[in-house]
Amino acid sequence: MKSIKQQKVPASRHVFLRTALASALVIAFSPAALADNAIDFRDWDGGVGSTPTLAAGSALNATRDLPKSNYSANPQLAGSAWAHAGGSPWWTFQLTSAADVTVHLAPSAAEAAFKPAFTVWTSGDAKFDGGESAVDHEIATNGWDSPHSFNAVGQLGDFGTYWMSHDPDTGTVYGNMKETLGYANAGAAQAVGGWGESVQHGAFDVSITNDYESGVTGAVGSNWAQLSFTNLQPGWYVVFAGGADHALATTGMNLTVSAVPEPESYAMLLAGLGLLGAMSRRRRSD
Repeated sequence: MKSIKQQKVPASRHVFLRTALASALVIAFSPAALADNAIDFRDWDGGVGSTPTLAAGSALNATRDLPKSNYSANPQLAGSAWAHAGGSPWWTFQLTSAADVTVHLAPSAAEAAFKPAFTVWTSGDAKFDGGESAVDHEIATNGWDSPHSFNAVGQLGDFGTYWMSHDPDTGTVYGNMKETLGYANAGAAQAVGGWGESVQHGAFDVSITNDYESGVTGAVGSNWAQLSFTNLQPGWYVVFAGGADHALATTGMNLTVSAVPEPESYAMLLAGLGLLGAMSRRRRSD
């Protein structure tokens, strides 16, 4: 084996090398370094693209065929969610101001037989980076890795969610998702999924802080599901949607996210309009 002849490195190069090494370490261990866009976002209707803003008093809509059991109840996945079935049915949006926000999922054909379900997360001030695919030690009971199979109902840090956020045991960060806020499931309850999760029938507040909202409520029907968020804060939000009954069929679905201004915002608006009206009347009287 040939030895490498050592050469004296100028002081300026020492500084450069130390700087380059420090930069490389920062990149290697930064939270976003491991994310490789494990999921893709779908476009919303109306030509607004896949990363639109949502202002109070406005709404977003998306129509798409959703698989019968990509959210839960698929026996091949031990009942867990499948991130990529149905062409990666993930959506994101940026809320521009605090608002009461409702997420509603129902068939495009009102009487269609389908059991919809969805989860809402927040990635805070930044768009979700997509997470990391095939996290080494995150393997479901059926042998599937994440997020091909993943835990759609657990809080971040639960098994099956490492890929989108972090591994609480090692501290390794795989994605920039901040918190699971809630889920709604019109399908039957799933006692134990491939990640050990329990998928319940109904609408549920999964949030663990009040940093992003001050309340989560909802309901489900025979073929629709809905969540409402009180005082949802400005920032980025993510929706994963699908079906929860393996006996049914792929169905055209309509996802709607609507934002209503907070009551105090209405009060300020009405006060402003009243002031303008008074000024207008005063001008006319003058």
